[in-house]
Amino acid sequence: MKAEALGGDALTAEAIEGAILAQTIEDPGDHHRALLLKGRRLSAQDLELVRRAGVRELHVVRMDPGDVHEDQAVFGPVESQMRLGADTNGILQIDVEALNALNAIDDVSIFTLFDGQLVSQGKTVAGVKVTPFVVAEVRLRQAERVAGPSGGVVRVLRFRSMRVAVLVRERLDAAQRQRFQESIEMKVAWFGSRVQAIRYVADDPAQVAEALAGLAQDADLVLTAGANATDPLDPTLLALSRIGARMERQGAPAHPGSAVWLAYLGEMPIFGVAACGMFSKATVLDLLLPRLFSGVRLSARDFAGLGHGGLLSRDMAFRFPPYGGWDRLDG
Repeated sequence: MKAEALGGDALTAEAIEGAILAQTIEDPGDHHRALLLKGRRLSAQDLELVRRAGVRELHVVRMDPGDVHEDQAVFGPVESQMRLGADTNGILQIDVEALNALNAIDDVSIFTLFDGQLVSQGKTVAGVKVTPFVVAEVRLRQAERVAGPSGGVVRVLRFRSMRVAVLVRERLDAAQRQRFQESIEMKVAWFGSRVQAIRYVADDPAQVAEALAGLAQDADLVLTAGANATDPLDPTLLALSRIGARMERQGAPAHPGSAVWLAYLGEMPIFGVAACGMFSKATVLDLLLPRLFSGVRLSARDFAGLGHGGLLSRDMAFRFPPYGGWDRLDG
């Protein structure tokens, strides 16, 4: 790539033919209107617009053998960059090491949302561009060699469709039950799953155990509400041992929603929260549900990692599923 300034007698139709415009040419009568955009491959006919704009010195670049124009370097560009959108609701996975290696290549720029962020179908998750108007082809080949072995620098982990059962020990009236059911069904639907059964039971270990065992037969995930995670004699916690479930973790280093617990009956997770946690859109429940619906088996170690970023204020809104709505494909 070679830069060149054309002015005076050197500013001719023949001189600009095939050159890459390095500056935007504005309409002298309306500076908000562009006559020619930078990055354009000029033709002899463009000289009329250049002269209309009163340009005395035109800045262009000439491509050398082996150079590639930015529009060919990034397929389907918009404003010289390609935007990548999620094709499904899921968890964004970024190979940060490979991303850093790509951005270490001169003239290559790739920018993303955070690794582990939740995204809706259509959400813009990354942008790809080359910085100059022209880039050496050897650098594109270098980028391909870096990105190839990683199996995908930017991926969206799709949620699994699960059969979800819910057990509630709270004494909710009819209106509260309706609101509770609508809330949990909305959350589960965002992950592409469905609530197939909701059972309300009394505060009796035997009844809770019977309900849990019955629900577990036809479910991939059981959610429970109303247990006291800090009471060893709580009926739900006693029922877990009766049906042979193993407690993985009680409590989480986060707020709000720290009084959660997770047990496993074989490979099936049984997740417990306070009833109010089912109504809220920003508790520990909403941090852990995406992992459960991705098919990951959570451990006590995963709970321990919630402390970093566990102060769940408005600043952490990007960490939660956008229940009840879809993100636009934004710029």
